[in-house]
Amino acid sequence: VGEFQTFQQVGEFQTFQHYFKRINLRMENYPAIEEVDDLDLISDEELEETYLERIAGLKEMFPSPVRTGTSYICGATKPSSLWLYHFLRDAIWITTTSAIILALPLAIEVTQIQAADDLKKARNEKLFEAKA
Repeated sequence: VGEFQTFQQVGEFQTFQHYFKRINLRMENYPAIEEVDDLDLISDEELEETYLERIAGLKEMFPSPVRTGTSYICGATKPSSLWLYHFLRDAIWITTTSAIILALPLAIEVTQIQAADDLKKARNEKLFEAKA
C-alpha cells in the first residue's frame, strides 16, 4: 500500500490536509472527486418542481433559529398590521369629527361676520356717495 494509505489507516493525522502535507502531495494537483447524485442523472427538462417544493427545500438551507425567527415575524405581521389599521382608522375618525365639531361653527361665524362687514361697507359707500 505504501504512500497511498487510506485516511482510516492513518490514525495520527486529523484531516486529509495533514495527511497530504505529510506525504508532500498537494491536493490542487488532483482533480476533485465529484459526488454523483440521483438527480444529476435526470435531465433538467424532466425535473419539474413546484414553488411549494422549492420553499420546502429551503428548509434544509437555513438553521432552525432563522426559521423560527422568520416564522415569528411573519406570524406577528398580520395582527400588527390589523392593529395599526384599526388604530389609524379610529385616530382619523376622532380627528375629523373633532375638527368638524370645533372648527366648522367658528368658520361659519367668521364668514357671517365678514359678510356683515361687507354689507356695512357697501351701505356706507352708498350713503357717502349720496351726500357728496
